[in-house]
Amino acid sequence: MTELPAADRFSDGADDNPYWNENSWFSVSIPERGIHGLIQHFFRPNMGLLNGGPVLWDRTGTTQWNCLYYNWSHLQAIPDGAGKFEVTARNSLSVKVVEPLRRYKIDYDRDGFRMDLLWEAVGPHHRMETGDPDQAKTAAYHIEQPGRMTGTIRRGSELYPIDCWSMRDCSSGPYDTEHWPTGGYFWGIGESGSFLTLCIGKAREVQTMGGFLMRDGVMASLASGKRTVLEYGHFGPSRVVFEGTDTMGRQITATGIIEPGLVFTGYTDHTVVWSLEKWDVAGETYWGDNQEFYPAEVFRRIARGKIKLGA
Repeated sequence: MTELPAADRFSDGADDNPYWNENSWFSVSIPERGIHGLIQHFFRPNMGLLNGGPVLWDRTGTTQWNCLYYNWSHLQAIPDGAGKFEVTARNSLSVKVVEPLRRYKIDYDRDGFRMDLLWEAVGPHHRMETGDPDQAKTAAYHIEQPGRMTGTIRRGSELYPIDCWSMRDCSSGPYDTEHWPTGGYFWGIGESGSFLTLCIGKAREVQTMGGFLMRDGVMASLASGKRTVLEYGHFGPSRVVFEGTDTMGRQITATGIIEPGLVFTGYTDHTVVWSLEKWDVAGETYWGDNQEFYPAEVFRRIARGKIKLGA
């Protein structure tokens, strides 16, 4: 059997750190209905632990107990013989490679919630290399890739046809979430291209730590960039502008409107406000998401009005 590429298998560099992580995430959305979601599986091989599952939400419910669906399961054993993309978890989430680095099949069937989805790449994968030691503590190896998700989701008696832009990422490393700072991880995809970046900091204007720009099918790493928050919502930015330049000298200016988003507490010591985002890129609509992350105690203070956003 031909060996899978590095991004599609468990890392060759794994050590005995109990917090060593093998992680994968896919986005899914129905933008015209304001519906957004995540599908994640999160291995802790040295603990024998598998976290993750599907989460789906809209404006009617933005916490795990009142969103459209939530089964990001914490306490599952890794099934015997599981691979990074060859696994069926106890909670029924199944993720399998169809074509390495190109196509992935995703299925789920529990609690009257069913997924029959196919993710297909629309560009090459990109390796995030920030040079930042704190980011390296989270993921020694991290890739992201733009794609399209198609298929169906059934929630009770309602059938949701799925045909949307979708980003995926995966990583390997210690994934010590206790060391996560405050920042934003966000992206957008449209007919003409895509972009993704990571910005660290709590100020209104923060610099990019890495990412990519793809235009006319050609992808290059970001050389510089910044995100400026134009308006804040209740728990995070609600309107932003991102300006970036890649290593080929190409530039992008993207103005984004961020939905309120799900208050995601799956990491326990870190809180992520996970939001659908609509971008305007030179008059073209890109769809994506914004993951605004905070240490859990910082987020509690924001939620209780003790910290003013952007200060």
